[in-house]
Amino acid sequence: MNRSVRHYVIDQRLKSSPPTDKIIGSKKIRMRHLCTFIALSLLLSITLFGQSENAVISDADIARLPIPVQRYLRYTKTIGKPFVTWVELTQSGQMKLKPDAEWIPLHAKQWYRVPEVAFEWQGWVKAAPLFHVKATDFYDNGVGSLKIRLWGFIPMGRAEGPEVSEGELMRYLSEIIWFPPAMLGENIAWEAVNDTLARATITDGGLEVSGDFHFDPDGRLTAFTAIRYADMGDGEFRLADWYAPVSEYADFNGWYLPSKGSAVWLFEEGDYEYIRLKIESISLK
Repeated sequence: MNRSVRHYVIDQRLKSSPPTDKIIGSKKIRMRHLCTFIALSLLLSITLFGQSENAVISDADIARLPIPVQRYLRYTKTIGKPFVTWVELTQSGQMKLKPDAEWIPLHAKQWYRVPEVAFEWQGWVKAAPLFHVKATDFYDNGVGSLKIRLWGFIPMGRAEGPEVSEGELMRYLSEIIWFPPAMLGENIAWEAVNDTLARATITDGGLEVSGDFHFDPDGRLTAFTAIRYADMGDGEFRLADWYAPVSEYADFNGWYLPSKGSAVWLFEEGDYEYIRLKIESISLK
């Protein structure tokens, strides 16, 4: 599929699958002992983006951003909210381990540091009866990795290297939609493409990646698109179009954020939708 056709496919999907609004209640979640993340987050809570710990985000703070990004920050009720240093969320959903595989249940937890770029995602899937697999995605200071363990402790696979690190940084960029204050970070450069599209470039740990944020006229983000390295197995990586649409929004303790979405590889040989997620809870601190 050539570039113009792929862009047409994405445009049509964005037009035909706008996100819908749904209010859900957030649930209390247990804190995990991620000591390094917590310690750094406490230090960062004193000052952030040059603001005091009591500072809140104002219209003046977002004035430098592209108009569609400003709309998104207002739509998500970010104005008047405090700056964020720590994010924790829980997810449920489904995953496909291969394009021709069946969907299998997934539940996960994820932690982020802001404005320092770091995250850890721990997902559990039931690959077969009695076979529970834990996947851990990690990124910090320019280094990313993916680890797979049977029952959470028997190593099954590991991916690392420059392509993985770049891919994990791209993942972080695509997921700042769940903690919008990160969009104000000095490590992200924004470019207005048109009235409903903005391109962001994030720089961290010697790496730099870019992706496109698609919005509707009301300010709701409808999808994130980028060219990203895909892991084809056996140590082979190739660049491919990556599409992450948003289908629903929900209220999380006063933040109005994306609550349902998926991720799709747009390969030449056909699309591969590999994950469908629902956000069960988000805690921003």
